[in-house]
Amino acid sequence: MKLLFATGNDFKFKLMQDRLSCFEELELVNPKMLGVHIDVDENGRTAEENATIKAQAYYDATGIPTIAEDSGLYIDKFREDEQPGLYVKRVNGKEGLSDDEILNYYINKLKEYNGRSLAHYYTGVCVIDENGNVTSDTIEEEEFLLTVNKCKRVNLKGGILECISYDLDAEKYFAERTPEEEEQHYKSLNDRYRDIIKEHIIGRGKAR
Repeated sequence: MKLLFATGNDFKFKLMQDRLSCFEELELVNPKMLGVHIDVDENGRTAEENATIKAQAYYDATGIPTIAEDSGLYIDKFREDEQPGLYVKRVNGKEGLSDDEILNYYINKLKEYNGRSLAHYYTGVCVIDENGNVTSDTIEEEEFLLTVNKCKRVNLKGGILECISYDLDAEKYFAERTPEEEEQHYKSLNDRYRDIIKEHIIGRGKAR
């Protein structure tokens, strides 16, 4: 059974492949593999709305069961008008900034709050089955610490803020974690994804 993951990001695609590898009957594909490219106006107000908009656009274009996601960042000490939300890479309304400019913005902003703050990502996910039934959810991820102190290893492939994001359980920066430590941090997120796929994609397919 093909499942289209509506992303052009190779890193995210590999993460989803690993996450859903327990479903042997699934063949995860991306738009590039299908030769499909569409411009999606992700104008939702929440991560869940954006995921739904994206999933619907790709399902309409291909007719293939589709999964899409979007995420946002909430930083506990920041005021509401300072929250990155869906726009982690947007600084004071500006886009197209370099990784260093974005990273320095967060470091300087954290200095206003004693150099550290708890934070968490929230992920919006949407799946559309072969009959066009839509299921969406918002998943609140595990807390971590954002700090002005950078680790020596900078792993931008996993995200600009990985070198200032500290895993409280592993006691390591995100960029320093082993695959096993990453899996543990994202366990609740991964379990929720698998439950959604099992119930709304695998289960409905077997029920035919």
